[in-house]
Amino acid sequence: MLYTMENEALTVTANTLGGELWDVCVKGNPPVPCLWDGTPEIWPRRAPVCFPWCGVVEDGWFEEGDIRFPAGTHGFVRDLEHTLVEQSSHRLCFRLDWPGDKCRWPWSFSFETVHTLEDCRLVTTCTAVNRSDRPMPVQLGFHPGFRCPLDPARPLTDYAVRFQLQEAPDGTDLYPLRPELFDLGSLCFQALRSSWVRLEERETGRYLQVELEGAPYLLLWSQPGIPGFLCIEPWTGYPGPGHDLSARPGVILLAPGAQYSRTIALTVCL
Repeated sequence: MLYTMENEALTVTANTLGGELWDVCVKGNPPVPCLWDGTPEIWPRRAPVCFPWCGVVEDGWFEEGDIRFPAGTHGFVRDLEHTLVEQSSHRLCFRLDWPGDKCRWPWSFSFETVHTLEDCRLVTTCTAVNRSDRPMPVQLGFHPGFRCPLDPARPLTDYAVRFQLQEAPDGTDLYPLRPELFDLGSLCFQALRSSWVRLEERETGRYLQVELEGAPYLLLWSQPGIPGFLCIEPWTGYPGPGHDLSARPGVILLAPGAQYSRTIALTVCL
């Protein structure tokens, strides 16, 4: 089920499926959509959250307590129905309660996703609480897909990804987009000293800015040719070899009763 909130600048829709952002539009005549539209034959998602792990797991399974569990890509909270627990003109809060089982994930946890509007800024905070009686390995990643080109009348080569880097001469670094950029898959940046990343329209200076909040990993991803979207993905962890989730790069062992939160913020300047 879809729920909408809005202010003077933006209209935002989110889905109970995964608590996922579904639409972000700049108000105007006509409105300007920012998120990818989930075209099924290209990429059917829009802005999923990756939890309890990010990326793939070797051979598609992990082991816990001598039991093998199947493991798809990017965890499974994105594939489950969440419950809307709070709604206002500027805030949507979704919650998932996972009891733990012997088929998918043996730990019990709760997971809340809160979307908040602040003028031209959209803030999403995800919070996991370990409800089981033993440490739970977790990674958390955001996977928003943005329309690219933002203006369908402009060529892809008019767009670039700009990083805020203090050591660069002008304080930023520009990464031009090319159709062949993702022919070999995603690009991963580790220990990137940047507090934000922008998808920028080079001629006009218009942009979508993603605040990273110290994420140790940043991925850029699209399909070969960049067929209408670009994903900017801050992750807390990354895939690694083997079947022990607690040994993956960047993993957090969340103690019983403890909580773990991460935030992504989108600023729209269009």
